Amino acid sequence: MTDARDESVDINVKKEETASVVELKGRIADLDVKRVQHKIQQLYKKKVPRIIIDVSKTSFLDSHGLGTIVYFHTLMQKEGRQLLILNTNGDRSAYINRLFELTNLDKVLNIVQQV
Repeated sequence: MTDARDESVDINVKKEETASVVELKGRIADLDVKRVQHKIQQLYKKKVPRIIIDVSKTSFLDSHGLGTIVYFHTLMQKEGRQLLILNTNGDRSAYINRLFELTNLDKVLNIVQQV
């Protein structure tokens, strides 16, 4: 049996000149969503003008994780700031690509393949 922590999300935050990049690797579900929320909240409170969430190596994102992204996208948009979703996985049948397409969030969120 696999330990649940083996499949949890790995979160790495990198500061770049004009943005902060939150790299998410693995599964984002249950308690891991709180960890992701906390990282994004920290950047949001620091008034970072542009947050990039890299989901290129994310294998699963539950509804709470998706809601977190939408929530911060909306908050930042209202303040004239920008939240981008970076997804370099060009495979249209990949889980994350299908998730954004099926929820129509590919039409709402700023999803890019490169920054």
